[in-house]
Amino acid sequence: MCELVGVSKSGYYNWLSRPEAATKVRRRKLALLVESEFKASDMTYGYRRITAALKRKGAVVSPDTPPPPSCGRRV
Repeated sequence: MCELVGVSKSGYYNWLSRPEAATKVRRRKLALLVESEFKASDMTYGYRRITAALKRKGAVVSPDTPPPPSCGRRV
């Protein structure tokens, strides 16, 4: 399969062993917070209210942060 995509085997295994990026970790945690806040609001809060609620709780949130991939789906 590595030949198919033009990657060496050692490069592939090196990529697998890399630690997860800090941004990815932060976004995953933020997605959990957003989902939790959304469910706590009986799925009625929009992004503005969720952002405000998370800021009140001390989370570092920006309205410009892209939504997590799960947004837009009904839970």
